[in-house]
Amino acid sequence: MSNENAGRTGRTNGAAPMGSTVAIVVTLVALVLGFLILRKVNDGGGDSTVAKPSVSTDAPGTTLDPAATVAPTLAPDTTVPVAVTTGTKVQVANASSINGAAGQMSTAIGGKGYDMAEPVNASEKLDVSRVLYNSADPTALPVATSLAALFGGIEIVDQGMPVPVASGNWAEGSGVLLMLGNDSAGETLAAISGAPVTGVTVAPTTTV
Repeated sequence: MSNENAGRTGRTNGAAPMGSTVAIVVTLVALVLGFLILRKVNDGGGDSTVAKPSVSTDAPGTTLDPAATVAPTLAPDTTVPVAVTTGTKVQVANASSINGAAGQMSTAIGGKGYDMAEPVNASEKLDVSRVLYNSADPTALPVATSLAALFGGIEIVDQGMPVPVASGNWAEGSGVLLMLGNDSAGETLAAISGAPVTGVTVAPTTTV
């Protein structure tokens, strides 16, 4: 029996080295496979970190220079209408309590380019000036409107007959009458319109 046991023991000892070798080989293969897999994973991750060139979707010519100056938006047209000074004559009627005021104002208005008729006395007195016009004269209203604007936007009235002057009629060639009241009599056009007044104006001695 001792010989049989000895023989079995020998076979068992012989198989042990073979099993160890297989285990070592399997381990090495596993290590190699793991190394290859890890390397592939690392290579793939490295590719994902590469920055790709950006593609612009802006249309050509739409890029704005930050340093460029943007032109301001223009305001609506605020051009002052050109005054209508011709077409019919303007007559000044003194409706104030200041003698000679109509003659003085007639000269001043004529200096603005208006065609003037001879100044007269009004048949009534007024504290506030106004402009009368003859609606039968198609050229009268534009001139009357410009004249009223010259006096700061005073009232414009369509005047029928009789006209409130001594004769009761429109002057020849005239369709506009300035009824000069106490508010503007003896004043310069600059003072009436609010412009700075320079110098001293002396009222004429005539009675008109």
